[in-house]
Amino acid sequence: MISVFTPSHNTKWLDECHKSLCEQTYTDWEWVVLLNGKAKNWSPNEKDSRVRVAFAKPQLGENIGSLKRAAVELCEGNIFVELDHDDILLPTALEEINKALDNTEYGFAFSDFAQIKEDGSPDTSEFNNAYGWTYYDDENGYHVCESMDIHPHNNAYIWFAPNHVRSFTREAYEKTTGYDPSLDILDDQDIVGKLYLVTKFYHIKKNLYLQRIHGANTQTREDKNARIQSGTVTQYDNTIQKFMLKWAKDNSLLALDLGAAHNPAPGYLTIDMHSPADYIGDIFEVLESFEDNSVGIIRAVDFFEHIPDKVRLWNEMYRVLAHGGMIVSLTPSTDGRGAYQDPTHNSFYNENSFWYFAYQEHRKYVPELKMDFHISRLVTYFPSEFNRIHNIPYVCANLIAKKESSKFGGKITL
Repeated sequence: MISVFTPSHNTKWLDECHKSLCEQTYTDWEWVVLLNGKAKNWSPNEKDSRVRVAFAKPQLGENIGSLKRAAVELCEGNIFVELDHDDILLPTALEEINKALDNTEYGFAFSDFAQIKEDGSPDTSEFNNAYGWTYYDDENGYHVCESMDIHPHNNAYIWFAPNHVRSFTREAYEKTTGYDPSLDILDDQDIVGKLYLVTKFYHIKKNLYLQRIHGANTQTREDKNARIQSGTVTQYDNTIQKFMLKWAKDNSLLALDLGAAHNPAPGYLTIDMHSPADYIGDIFEVLESFEDNSVGIIRAVDFFEHIPDKVRLWNEMYRVLAHGGMIVSLTPSTDGRGAYQDPTHNSFYNENSFWYFAYQEHRKYVPELKMDFHISRLVTYFPSEFNRIHNIPYVCANLIAKKESSKFGGKITL
């Protein structure tokens, strides 16, 4: 059985939600509606034993993470489907989800989606295509947004993470710590990230979900939207290396940490001129010993500034990285003193330096660069108060190797 769950503080559209469930081609479902906040009592227009309405206990508070956690605990099925109280499932949604998750290796499935206006009519507005968004029109007259590819970069940012319909198995959910009851925003990014670490994802490349856009959407509130934007980046910073290490392992790829003899990170093979390291020797000799497309992630912290031949280094890193592999790096920036203060530094970077590895409009001026990277994260900041006091900013540059056609969310050109 599939359990659809819906916390709701506003019953305005619940009848439309219920109608969309009654039209499902897959009929072995239940719907758990958890009323909370100022929601008045609600029940279907026609009696339906598949619908269970409960009231949230006051001690749960109003955090959406707490309410979703409580709603899932009421579910009896083996597959859980999240349906927001103002949205609609298209008729084949549950059938497609059951096909993707029932007795398969996958524990999480998501689909493409379309937006509707408050009155239910199609919304043809689009997200900025300069960030990789693409659309198609389906047979029902909806303008459908194609979900991004399954990749740690997309999963780490709520902007590009799997959107509705989101569904997951009970087995996968129980391997996580569940919805975080302390979260009043970013609960979706949090649970998607937890599930990514314990199961495989499946993209149903069809429109199964209609997302209603109106003035009460969470993202329309300036206070919450500002916190969503900053919180998204914080969650990315906290999870991207864990996600990439899992991705590398799942794809039988290596994880390399450059120049890390004395400060290694867990999960990586270390390369350094000095021991102790897993590979000891000149960086180019070591990298040249690896096959093309054999590496999933390269970590480089306080490393690039020691290698004068930038072109050769970046060409070699790109060669060994598989498609979708990532470089995660921290380098002292020329915007401060750190780039120049160490007598062993002989190569210099600032934020703009990484444009040449990612954007064709800059790379064309250095034809020796044989690569195509996508910027996952590029920012200059002070890692500590010590760095701030002594004017030692660092560039965080995380770049994805592109060797095939893929949808990585983010700015495509400058």
